[in-house]
Amino acid sequence: MSKDTVRKIYDNINPVDKVSNTPNKVKPLRVENEQGKVLKTKIIGLDSLTGDKLFEEENQIVLGGALFILEKIFNVEAPIDVAYLNEIMGIGANDPIDELYPKNTGVCLFGVGVGGCGDASRSVVDVKYYEREIFDMIPFRITDEALSNSEAEKYWFKRYESDGKISYFLKSFEHEPEIKVLWKDGEEGEDGSEVATGVHNTNRTEPIETFVELILKINKKDCREYFEINGEIEEARINSIGLFTGILSTNEKGEPEYKQVKLFSKLNIPNEMLVLSKDITIVYRIYTS
Repeated sequence: MSKDTVRKIYDNINPVDKVSNTPNKVKPLRVENEQGKVLKTKIIGLDSLTGDKLFEEENQIVLGGALFILEKIFNVEAPIDVAYLNEIMGIGANDPIDELYPKNTGVCLFGVGVGGCGDASRSVVDVKYYEREIFDMIPFRITDEALSNSEAEKYWFKRYESDGKISYFLKSFEHEPEIKVLWKDGEEGEDGSEVATGVHNTNRTEPIETFVELILKINKKDCREYFEINGEIEEARINSIGLFTGILSTNEKGEPEYKQVKLFSKLNIPNEMLVLSKDITIVYRIYTS
């Protein structure tokens, strides 16, 4: 190589080029941006009763989530701050935690909203990389009294309203996130077989995929109270889903509550109606290979 030759090497985390083999297929209208994806993701929404697929999409890990990954991996602080949802919504903002990302901080909650799509189901709003909240966020539950112990462990980000009701804006996953390491030997899009410890000695040649899988659940009680109170039960819907990081602490009443809550990723979808007591299971995967 001559001394005049300069090569620049850039390390991007798993870039994904999307190529459509069905150019004539009708898809949601989106105003696409040029930001690109931080990590490959796959989000599948299923009708919990029938198993029918409601949607399958990729989402956007936003700036707050990207900085969270880099700060956690390299144990350094970013040159800019992204506001916590506690500050934005005034929930659990008392006695903020000074330490950046205490030990048990992680992606642990999700929320929903109705600002991700217009009246027409195809008019989906593209997620901007710098967004820090779910627009027109709606509570999962609105109750007259605090939820019971079993439900209180699922619903978080509690706001006491002026009319005495209590709104819960965030929800826990159905179970702990699970890391999966699989051979890409599945048929017709099915998951492959598990990779065993000692894989460095294998003679196999198939690629390996690694990802974390989250299970999100929207049950027949979720979100409907909001629409009932507003006299719009026939319009009960969601069209925006976000994951959030946080650390369990306490609020000003001494009750368990999450702090350092920050938007990690966001997905906008066509309007998903919540009529007829529909339960939705969302299988949410984030890939590193």
